[in-house]
Amino acid sequence: MRRDRKAIGVVFGVVAALGLGTGTASAQNLELSELAAALAFPVITGGHGPNPLKATQGDVIINDNQALTLLTITNGRGTATALKIDVISGDPNTPFVGGDQWQSDSFDCLLTGRETVTFLVIPAGNGSIIYGECTSALDNDGTFADNVLFAAAAANGIFFAAAGDPVPAGTTAPPTAISQDILFGDAIVVDFVQGQAYSFSPIPFQAGAGANNGDKVYKFDGQEYSQWPSSLATNYISPDAVNATRINAELILFTLDGSTSALAPPRVSVTGLGWDDDETPFNWDHTFDCFDIVSLGDITPNFTQPFTGSLSGHLTMTPQPVGSGAATDSHDAQFGDGNNSRRRPVHGWIVQNVLAGQNLVLTGQPTIVQPANFPVVGTAAWGRPLSQNRFSIAPFLTDQDPVLDAESTNP
Repeated sequence: MRRDRKAIGVVFGVVAALGLGTGTASAQNLELSELAAALAFPVITGGHGPNPLKATQGDVIINDNQALTLLTITNGRGTATALKIDVISGDPNTPFVGGDQWQSDSFDCLLTGRETVTFLVIPAGNGSIIYGECTSALDNDGTFADNVLFAAAAANGIFFAAAGDPVPAGTTAPPTAISQDILFGDAIVVDFVQGQAYSFSPIPFQAGAGANNGDKVYKFDGQEYSQWPSSLATNYISPDAVNATRINAELILFTLDGSTSALAPPRVSVTGLGWDDDETPFNWDHTFDCFDIVSLGDITPNFTQPFTGSLSGHLTMTPQPVGSGAATDSHDAQFGDGNNSRRRPVHGWIVQNVLAGQNLVLTGQPTIVQPANFPVVGTAAWGRPLSQNRFSIAPFLTDQDPVLDAESTNP
């Protein structure tokens, strides 16, 4: 009976932390396993630098500039479609990197019915080069292909692809965005120095209940595109201390509530709770500009195994209102109330790895039955999207719903 009461208390604690007891459920929230009208992928071509707002060390799993990302997208409908693509830089604004002010480099990619395309993103100086194969002309047989070679400012960041209508025959007009759930995809990140790779699904944005005006001002308002969730959660295997010698854990976080290449990159603030495997809670917070890769140990040492003595745990996070950090937030002036503060939504992935020759489970780990040690021969890595609740994020004060304004970035 004592254990049952404890379990009931944990359930109520999780419900309160995720906000499941308040607000209005929405059918427009993201469905992580379904086809979508737009997809957000990570671009990882090397070690993401430290976050100057929180003095973190950055990417601890891929900590060199020797990684590549393969992004695969399939047109799920039987007729041609277009991908309207923005590669948005998340490189931090530090003295060593310089940052790209959320710069976006964009291009269109035409796909025939049921066609699949894989984009290979490789490091190139302070940015990346993107290779792909898109259909260059929609002739009668629809088989003419063109190799895409595209330079992007982003060494790390977000690859955003929205479904669009293809270019009308005989015209030079660019494709227009459409709200149709026809896309699905996956991402693979390969670190070819340490010999590890991880893969996961993109974050999908389904079509909303209303019409799409076709431009690149993507409104996540439940009408044009589905709304962002108000809270996220994930399990984790407890990492070592900040400078891990055995196992790492990190979050890849991003927002799309901003204007590309604007003076003030969109700033995000989240607060959260963590629990070890004995349901002992602790609180934490994190702030970043637009995109961040942060280890759990950098967020707080309470996530690490030496502090908790736990094999595993879980965390939740909720976006909070935050100032832009600049004199004028032009995005908030256009899509908000102009007070330079927004509650920006966040989504992302968790990634972990076990270093070569190390054990996933430590000797003496407090479990009911002590398992044998099984050291991995090479480094092993895995990742997955963060889980989410079913409630839509509420804008701060009189702000509009989250908006990605990439209209100024052609095509």
